[in-house]
Amino acid sequence: MTGYAWRYRRNVVLSLGSSLVGMGVMALVPLITKVIIDDVVTDHTRSLAVWTGLLIAAAVLVYAATYIRRYYGGRLALDVQHDLRTEMYTTLTRLDGKRQDELSTGQVVGRATSDLQLIQGLLFMLPMTIGNVLLFLISLVIMAWLSLPLTLVALAVAPALWF
Repeated sequence: MTGYAWRYRRNVVLSLGSSLVGMGVMALVPLITKVIIDDVVTDHTRSLAVWTGLLIAAAVLVYAATYIRRYYGGRLALDVQHDLRTEMYTTLTRLDGKRQDELSTGQVVGRATSDLQLIQGLLFMLPMTIGNVLLFLISLVIMAWLSLPLTLVALAVAPALWF
């Protein structure tokens, strides 16, 4: 599958890269919120405009990264699906008449459709899944920095979330 996907390097890099950037920024949003609550609202030691602007910029960046991930991830999935369909058609048309008659047309068409739909769904969702793993890891690091006991609770509960 990697060989088919890597034919579209630009789509792979943009969908995966934007997913990682978007999730990385999303992981930093709680830190911005913490500064707004602790330093801006409570202590009045920082400017509200600057930190609100950072929060809005983070939201815009996450939105743009999500758009790029969805657009190029979808294009990648459809392009790979098209290549697989084309190669399957080419393989089937190379068969001689006797071998074509031996095939169960409904089974071939049904199997091809369902398998290619699964591959398309996998390629579309894979960048988001990888981004979510990164988000989880960054969240653990940030939580450890903010509160070690909370991080230990999260690590204790995390195996249950995998199921």
